[in-house]
Amino acid sequence: MQSLEVRIWKRIGVLLLAGVMGVGCSEPAEPPPPAPVAVSVVELETSEVRPSREFVARTSASARADITARIEAEIQEVLFREGARVQRGQVLVLLEDTRASADLQQSEAELTAARAELDSAQRNLRRGEDVADKGFLSASDLDKLKDRFSAAQSRLQAAEAALQKARTNLDYAELRAPFDGWIGRLNFDVGAVVGPGSGPITSVLVTDPMYVEFQVNEADFIAFRRAGAESADAVARTLDLTLTLSDGARYEQSGTLDFADVQTDASTGTVAIRAVFPNPGAVLVPGLYVTLKVAGHAGDQRVLVPQVAIQETLEGKFVLLVDGQNQVVQRFIKTGAREGALLVVESGLEAGDRVVVEGLQKVRAGVAVNPVRKHIDPETGALSQLDEALQ
Repeated sequence: MQSLEVRIWKRIGVLLLAGVMGVGCSEPAEPPPPAPVAVSVVELETSEVRPSREFVARTSASARADITARIEAEIQEVLFREGARVQRGQVLVLLEDTRASADLQQSEAELTAARAELDSAQRNLRRGEDVADKGFLSASDLDKLKDRFSAAQSRLQAAEAALQKARTNLDYAELRAPFDGWIGRLNFDVGAVVGPGSGPITSVLVTDPMYVEFQVNEADFIAFRRAGAESADAVARTLDLTLTLSDGARYEQSGTLDFADVQTDASTGTVAIRAVFPNPGAVLVPGLYVTLKVAGHAGDQRVLVPQVAIQETLEGKFVLLVDGQNQVVQRFIKTGAREGALLVVESGLEAGDRVVVEGLQKVRAGVAVNPVRKHIDPETGALSQLDEALQ
């Protein structure tokens, strides 16, 4: 007979074996389904879209004056800071005026001598006329006195002109700003000898207002001219002109059409057009390349879609939508003109559709998602929380 201790251990072994077999035959527990992926969506809205055209344009100063020496002299002193604001009549550069001062003194002396000579010739002529009436002076001698008087008058006029020129040359030793504006770089240093043929010492520019110049093709220009010269101003008043700067930001001031050239450029087949924009903050500087948008005052209500939501394949452009069951749907669309960071929808989308703008790489059609509504800035395309946009 087996001992009591042996029987007890056998029973424990049987129980353990049964437990192990029971565990091996049970079904494995299924893992919980993954949480829906969070994506950012923008709900499409309608907005007024006005007919518009965009042009590549360039800014230029509305007035420019090159500061050039009118006399040959050495630059003695520079009285401005490059790139600073200057006022009309402000002295910008002093030229060495020793020669001009000497010329002025000489002209004054010659004028004094000419006046004395004229007084003498006038007195002699009077005496000659008195004695000629009494028969003591011949007619030929009297004519000589008259000729000397006329010559003295001419020399006096010449001396006065020379004095005026000398004074002007002395004034030219001070180079002044012709109008209020901004001054450019200095092209010559102190001590340099400059003259009329040396080129500009510096330049003064008027940048408020600022000109924006662009080109239109002949067909558009002819259509505009057919409206009639009298209606040109009226048409210009119905247009809104805005600028987009090179950094993508929109310029805060609006402009107006100012000038259209009277002839076309034969090499390009275009006509030069000019617009005027206020520039009180000096944001615009001459020579900038900008995008000029010309739009009408009235337009139609259209659906706009963010550019960031659009993807493209060989079949065309498409967006990912989130439907009422929070599932992703692929939709092919057609787009039109650009409006800031948005595109006009020609077909495929309606107001109220929710398009995915963030998390596009994490989802595909048919996947359930957790949509988070965002607000998009129509100009910059920046996304923000909807509650932040409403504040």
